[in-house]
Amino acid sequence: MYAGIAGGLLVFTGFWHTTEWMMDGRRRDTWALVPFGLIYLTLGYLLVTVTGGEIVEIVALAAVALGGGIAILRRHQFEIRNWVTWAFILVDAIIVLALSMVLLS
Repeated sequence: MYAGIAGGLLVFTGFWHTTEWMMDGRRRDTWALVPFGLIYLTLGYLLVTVTGGEIVEIVALAAVALGGGIAILRRHQFEIRNWVTWAFILVDAIIVLALSMVLLS
């Protein structure tokens, strides 16, 4: 159940990351979100389709923790709308929590 939640949120936030440049303007920081979005989309797809097993869950946990950590550390340096940065951080925290529950059970 938690893997499905994490996968769905990864697909959602991955799509949001890849399209943020269209919503907030074409700037270096919004374009920098695209690779993270593609990684999140791929990992979310693999989690939702139950492909790859525990390795995908561990890689997804590491990728989301890294992305969320970067967002927290550099949140005042980005040229991204402030509420979007905080929304990404919140969704990343929920994904990390869900994946932790999966891996600990």
